[in-house]
Amino acid sequence: MKAKYIASVSAALAMTLASCESFTEIDQKGMNLLSKCSDLELLLNGSFQTNPEDVEILCGDVLSSNEYVPEMLSRTNKTENQILTAWDEEGHANILQSVTTDGFYGSCFGKVGRIANPILERVDEAEGTQAEKDKLKSEALTLRAYYTFLCAQKYAKVYDPATADTEMSIPWLPVGFDIEAKAEKVTQKELYTNILADLNEAIKIDGIPLYGINRERLSKPFPYVAKAIVLLTMRDYDGALAAAEEAIELNGVINDYGEYLMDDVSWMTGEPWTYLSLAPSLSLEEDIFTDVAQEFFHFITPFNESMFEPGSYKKDYAYTMYRSSMGMYDPEDPEMDRMYALADNEMMYGVPYDLTYDLDGYTNTIGLKTTYAYLVKAECLIQKGQIDDAMATLDGIRVNRISPDYYEPLQGAVTDKAEAIDYLKKAAHGEYVYTQWNFINRKRWTAIDGFKETFVKELCGNTYTLRPDSPMWVFPFPREAVLMNPNLTNNF
Repeated sequence: MKAKYIASVSAALAMTLASCESFTEIDQKGMNLLSKCSDLELLLNGSFQTNPEDVEILCGDVLSSNEYVPEMLSRTNKTENQILTAWDEEGHANILQSVTTDGFYGSCFGKVGRIANPILERVDEAEGTQAEKDKLKSEALTLRAYYTFLCAQKYAKVYDPATADTEMSIPWLPVGFDIEAKAEKVTQKELYTNILADLNEAIKIDGIPLYGINRERLSKPFPYVAKAIVLLTMRDYDGALAAAEEAIELNGVINDYGEYLMDDVSWMTGEPWTYLSLAPSLSLEEDIFTDVAQEFFHFITPFNESMFEPGSYKKDYAYTMYRSSMGMYDPEDPEMDRMYALADNEMMYGVPYDLTYDLDGYTNTIGLKTTYAYLVKAECLIQKGQIDDAMATLDGIRVNRISPDYYEPLQGAVTDKAEAIDYLKKAAHGEYVYTQWNFINRKRWTAIDGFKETFVKELCGNTYTLRPDSPMWVFPFPREAVLMNPNLTNNF
């Protein structure tokens, strides 16, 4: 019932947002229809989802189940799915832009041009209290900074302080910019300076409540976590550490996933089983801004599974196609039952992998969690040589993510930097899997000594390699965006 209610409310809000978007473009008979703070706030009540499937595929976390995999990999006329799955640099450079249906660019700048900037343009003159105006302004500044940052992670190179003054990135859209105009790209330095200015101003205004009116609206720690991530990307470890610690002080809750294990019976076979249910995700205090996207019907790759720590709740109790149908083939022998089920998938799809199948919960694909601040803190401490403190920080996450049968503290046991980095990566994977953040994180690490690595995976008898310096880490601008704006030359 809760899920149905949330879906109904989301649909209603989407209709409201669609109406509000038209008001930002046309003032009927010269009348400003967004003249009150309550009107402007309606712009913030829509969906903030984007689709991370393409970056999940590039990272090797999932495979699309839309095609028979061996056939997909051997096509002469290459598809987007094929290029991303096979880490095909030639296809990426010459074909991907022409076949992509990527809507991420338009989605990100839609949040800037149709939500954040219209609020910032009108809020000072709107009818309402100063507290209402401060709240709207803080949220709008944060959202403009955040979605611009996300867009840059996909379509621009990794930020390099040595070349930031000259390396081009993506456009920056200030208040008053005509969203139909052909925006010019700006340098990395200019873009990140503007992003940080927005976040700092939002923090200074201090209009966002400690807890949002719901998990789909910003809470006070959000601009601090976003600032920490931005500064980490810029390799300002002192600044990132300070922002992360401020965020943790505001909300340092990490939910214990062991408390969200559900004992049930399979809906297909009646066999007892246990699965991780984070539904509804809007109840988790660690979510400081969340969307409500389902992770459904993607193949979980061995590459993905190898990145988890042993005993991970998210890995061992994931709601998957196989686990939800346990006992279908051989109720007396779980391992044989699994082998039969995966062999069935291989016959139908060409790969013996399990499928994501979480129809009961939601994945926070676009938002932020308190744990992201802890991960920033741990990485900064590693870079500063404070390994023991970094491991203590990771333990705060791990103790809530790993079964007690497997959990052992890292603090006092790990002293080597390379080993510390390995545990950081595993903890990060557990938090970021099935979101855009594995791509963002691993891409950033391609430029950091000690963190960069070459990924290798086996698929259908083929070996594929993704190097740290591969151009595939920079996506081409989508074809529809380039047709409208020829200034969007690719950054690889």
